[in-house]
Amino acid sequence: MKDNRIRKENTVWTVSEDYSFKPLLDLFDTYGDSDMDYYKMLVLGYVYKVMDMEAFMEFLYVHYGKTQLKNEFLKLCEVYFDDCLAGDLIKVRPGAAGYRKDFLDKILAKGLVKEDQDGQSNMAYNTSQALGYVYYARLAGIFVDPERLGISPAIVDLVDYMQARNSAKTSQEIIKNLNSAFLKYFFVNTRLDLSQANRLDDEMGDKEDKSSASKKEVQTPKQSRLKLAMKKKFLKPGQDIGADMTIESAEFTKGIDIDELVLDRNESPLSPSVTRSNDTVRKMVTNRFGKSILPGHTINSLEADLCRGIHKGIKLHFTRGDFDIDRDNIYYAKSIKAQAESNMEYYRDNELVFRRSINELREILKKKLVFDDEEDIEFASSGSLVVSRIWKNKAFNEDKIFARVDKREMTSISVDILLDASSSQMEREGQVAAQAYIITEALTSLNIPTRVLAFSNLFNFLVVNEFRDYKDPRTKNSKIFDYKASGSNRDGLALSLVAKLMDAGDYDKKIIIVLSDGKPNDKINLGTKGFFEVDGQDYIDDLAIKDTAQEVFNMKLRGKHVLGIFTGQEEDLELEKKIFGRDFAYVKNYDRFSKIIGFYIDDILE
Repeated sequence: MKDNRIRKENTVWTVSEDYSFKPLLDLFDTYGDSDMDYYKMLVLGYVYKVMDMEAFMEFLYVHYGKTQLKNEFLKLCEVYFDDCLAGDLIKVRPGAAGYRKDFLDKILAKGLVKEDQDGQSNMAYNTSQALGYVYYARLAGIFVDPERLGISPAIVDLVDYMQARNSAKTSQEIIKNLNSAFLKYFFVNTRLDLSQANRLDDEMGDKEDKSSASKKEVQTPKQSRLKLAMKKKFLKPGQDIGADMTIESAEFTKGIDIDELVLDRNESPLSPSVTRSNDTVRKMVTNRFGKSILPGHTINSLEADLCRGIHKGIKLHFTRGDFDIDRDNIYYAKSIKAQAESNMEYYRDNELVFRRSINELREILKKKLVFDDEEDIEFASSGSLVVSRIWKNKAFNEDKIFARVDKREMTSISVDILLDASSSQMEREGQVAAQAYIITEALTSLNIPTRVLAFSNLFNFLVVNEFRDYKDPRTKNSKIFDYKASGSNRDGLALSLVAKLMDAGDYDKKIIIVLSDGKPNDKINLGTKGFFEVDGQDYIDDLAIKDTAQEVFNMKLRGKHVLGIFTGQEEDLELEKKIFGRDFAYVKNYDRFSKIIGFYIDDILE
């Protein structure tokens, strides 16, 4: 056994070309076949070679304790690494190709049938095996029929979800995709009902109560092949593995960490319970998005004014994304920083195009704006004498021989840019940040007061992140790259809130540009029922669309100019039209982006 472990470690060290670490072999499953295990160690070695393993292990151990499906999630990581990295491994080590083919052949030949102690075949496979088989079959080019195999279609959905993201090569991309899968399929009370994968147990006459079996799985640590005791060597000093995991979205999550949020189930569902839940969620919000910038009495006043009707019970949180770093929020602060770096990299990759857009938009706006130093000179019967016109008075009795200077006042305008930062934008974060930055750079270069806000929801909290305010220096524009998608979205309340903020400004013309995917969606109690109570009403489907459209209409009635910039999928374009009417832009080509925005603002300034 010891010799076998040493051989595996040597394989990992050789492929990684680094002998300075102790490889965590239990990240990958064992297969009871030396050639199959050897191939897995080749992959693991390459993972250590190209991945930021410190970041991955930090991610894994923050999330690992938040699911009952630990081995299933490890299996997903194992196969997803293979899916993303095997091609590159084979390029540097061509011999791996043969081992990979043999590995897949043996997986398919073995199938989901295994022998019991008497040598009889049975179908008592576990969900980790089912997930591995379906995914490896897909890598071999075979699509399995879940109904024929008696496994949950959700397992096939998960494999489809990851295969659509198998072009990831960097640590950040791989971790981000695994995080999305975790939130969608593995978090507590998830959509993926993996227990259905074992429903053949009932057909085989298994009389064991599944609920008790489920409890055993949760309560018996030895069922998870990766021992949690090993985690501490991967954590930084002061970091707590019990820190909250990232709840990216009620759109994708049907659960919440019971240890963190469970309340006494005998507690009366009256205001103390709701208050306690609000305090709990407020702490989560602060840890994930940053500390509040508004005093409590201001927040209370805004909530009393705005959070009524369908928005009753919703709480507000204003932040600039600043953290008082501690063990509870360091993970989230670092994830925002990592996303900012990714957004900036996207901008740099396309900088020539984006710079051209900024300059074009600036020139379009510059032609329309009338600055304070521009003057109109007209001739009148009073004012400053113009000597060259005296002869007209003598010859034609012309009395307009004086010049009068009429200094025209600049039309004052303000622009608010509001970004939908819900998790449905996760695959477009770089694009959305770049679009907002282009507009902001052009406007602030002309000293136009510009404010940039992003919004999303976590449970019954609307989170507003202020990247820059009207009077901030132009250098603050780079803060826009901190844009990170997470949470759900209650667009109508966000628009109502920004409209109130705009009312406080003393400007002749007030413009708001909304970058969104046209899909307001905020299901309040998704994942909380039975654990804790939050106030608020679900905000979904036609109800959400109509409310958002009404707020757009209300803003126009109050003299504000509203432009929607569509950042979603083409099939959702009709929803955007319902919300913004004719005042929206769908820009596929950045060469036209500045012109469309410029012409809209130009028309307002006529």
